[in-house]
Amino acid sequence: MELDPITQKFILHWGEMSSRWGINRSMAQIHALLYLSPQPLDAETITETLSVARSNVSTSLKELQSWGLVKVVHVMGDRRDHTESIEYVWDSFSVGIVRET
Repeated sequence: MELDPITQKFILHWGEMSSRWGINRSMAQIHALLYLSPQPLDAETITETLSVARSNVSTSLKELQSWGLVKVVHVMGDRRDHTESIEYVWDSFSVGIVRET
């Protein structure tokens, strides 16, 4: 999956901000990629797009699911699980804030 320069910058910046939130950089970058993606992505596409280890993608996706920031969806004709971010940015922040307080 080819990313335009603005999308790349956003994903990198989201990853850099992650240390302030107490999560690892690659997990934040995966979340940013899913948030910006117009369609759900499978783990292999995420791995190739961000150049991160497949095991890291799997672990990060499970953690993001447990926080309620992403969800697994199925795509017609494809047996793999695909993941998409929740739709509204405010929901992302409120999920994290409510969980931490």
